Amino acid sequence: METTINALNILLPTVYVLTWAFYSLLFFRNDPFAERFAPVMLYFSALLHAADLTVRSIHYRHFPIATVFEAFSLLAFSILVVYIIIEWRTCVRTTGTFILGIVFTFQLVSSAFIAPPTSFSELLWDPIFVLHVATAILGYSGMAISAVYGLLYLMLFYDIKKRRFGIIYKQLPSLEVMSGFTYRAAILGFAFLTIAMALGLMLLVEVYGTYWKWDPKVAVTFVAWLIYSVGVGAGRLWGWSARRGAFASITGFLVILFSLVVINLFFTTFHEFI
Repeated sequence: METTINALNILLPTVYVLTWAFYSLLFFRNDPFAERFAPVMLYFSALLHAADLTVRSIHYRHFPIATVFEAFSLLAFSILVVYIIIEWRTCVRTTGTFILGIVFTFQLVSSAFIAPPTSFSELLWDPIFVLHVATAILGYSGMAISAVYGLLYLMLFYDIKKRRFGIIYKQLPSLEVMSGFTYRAAILGFAFLTIAMALGLMLLVEVYGTYWKWDPKVAVTFVAWLIYSVGVGAGRLWGWSARRGAFASITGFLVILFSLVVINLFFTTFHEFI
C-alpha cells in the first residue's frame, strides 16, 4: 500500500495543475475544449484526492491530520469540495482558476514534504477531535474562498472605477454577485470555525481538565475569528460596504495562513499530534 500512497502523492499535484490549466484556458481564452473538460478534470481530481485520503487513513490508521503537511492536503481537498458545490449551484466557472491555484499550492507543498508518521496520539481517532478538525478545515476552506472572491471583487471594483474593461470585467460576474459570493463564503467559514472552537473547548476539558490553556495557535485563530465576526456582523448589522467586507475576508485569511504556516512550523503547540 505504500507504493499506492507514494504514487498518489506524486499524481495529485500533477492532476491539479492540469485542472488549473483547463480552468485558466477557460478564463483567459474561453476555450471550448477547456469548457467541456474542465469540470471533468475537477471531479476526477476530487475522486483521486478522496482515494488518497482514504488509503492514507486506512494504512496509517489515523485521521490524516498528524502533521502539518497532512493537514495541508486535507485543506486542499476541503477547498476543492466547497468550490465544487459552489460551481454546481451557481454554474459560474470563471473563478475556478483562482480557487484551484490555492488548492494546487497546498497540495504541492503537502506532496513535497509529507512523510509517513512514525507515531501519533490516539486522540486522532477521538470522535470529538475528528469533528473538531473537520469543522476547522471547513471553516478555513470557507475563509480561503471568501478571501479569493473578496480579492476578485476588489479587482473588478477598481477596474470599473478606472474604466478598465478588460478580461476581469468580461469574465467575472457582476459586483453584486461577487459581493454575495464573498459574504456567503465568509459566513460559511465563520460558522464552521465557531463550531470548531466550541468543540476545541470540549476537548480541552476532556484531555487537560481545563477550559483554557495558552497556545499560540488558539490565540491567532481567535484573532481570525474576531476579524470574520466583525466582517460578517458589520455587513449585516451596520451596513458595511462590500469593499470593507472584502478587505476583512482577505485579512482574516492572511491571519489563518500565518497560523497554518508560521505557528504550526515554528512554535511549540499542543496542536501537535505526532
